[in-house]
Amino acid sequence: MPYVQIRISKSLTKEQVEKIAAEAMNSISLIPGKSAPVTMAEVIDGCNLYFGTVEGGDCALIDVAANNTPPSEDLKNYSRKMCQVLNWVAGIEMNRIYIKHHGNPEWHTGKMFIE
Repeated sequence: MPYVQIRISKSLTKEQVEKIAAEAMNSISLIPGKSAPVTMAEVIDGCNLYFGTVEGGDCALIDVAANNTPPSEDLKNYSRKMCQVLNWVAGIEMNRIYIKHHGNPEWHTGKMFIE
C-alpha cells in the first residue's frame, strides 16, 4: 500500500497535478508487488521548497512510503520514471528533485479494520 507525496515549489494547473498523480500511481507497478489500485498519491504544488539557495530555480521532493522495503533497483526505476514525469509535466530539472524512500511495516487501509 504505497503512499507517494510529491511537493513542488511552483504552482501547477489542475491538469498538471492530475497528470503527475496519475503517473505516480500507475508507475508504481515498476516496484514488484505494488499496483495503482492500492496506491495513494498526494501532489502539493506552490510549496515554500528550496534547493541550494533561496533564489534557486523550481524544485521538488518525492516521498515514497511502502509497507516493506523493495529492492534498491526497483526503487531506482520508479524514481527515474517520476523524475522524468516531473521534468516533462512541470518543467522541474531532474537535478533539482530529491527522492526519499522508506518502509512502513504497519501500513493499512481503513477497510482492513472493519472486515
